Amino acid sequence: MIENHTAVSASPQPETQNPLSRMLRFLIRMTSALVIGIALGIFHCAWHLAFFLLCMFRPVVNVLVLGGVIMLPVSFAAFVKPETANGMPFWAILLMAVGFISFAMGYSKFVEWFAPPGEADPFERYRRRDW
Repeated sequence: MIENHTAVSASPQPETQNPLSRMLRFLIRMTSALVIGIALGIFHCAWHLAFFLLCMFRPVVNVLVLGGVIMLPVSFAAFVKPETANGMPFWAILLMAVGFISFAMGYSKFVEWFAPPGEADPFERYRRRDW
């Protein structure tokens, strides 16, 4: 029986490989895997810490809605009687009120969007929902 040998082997690695080159390749792969793993670990730790802090400050930022609601009548009072605002135009107070409310609402939406996969707001249990 005649066996035909091909010029190109089916396996990509040669049959006789230098053990030193295999060890060097392993060390390079191991080092790059460690560097990538440490970088991803630091990134995920920073992401979770930032999400925790953003959730922690959400009630403080939501107080800006109350400030914006209070500033709306103040802007109308400044429109009716301009001397009550000490030279500040009424539209500046109105813009501040709109800015407070929009910043608080945008902050809340950003915190929900910024959440790491599978994480929920850790401070949700401290907020009352019955009023």
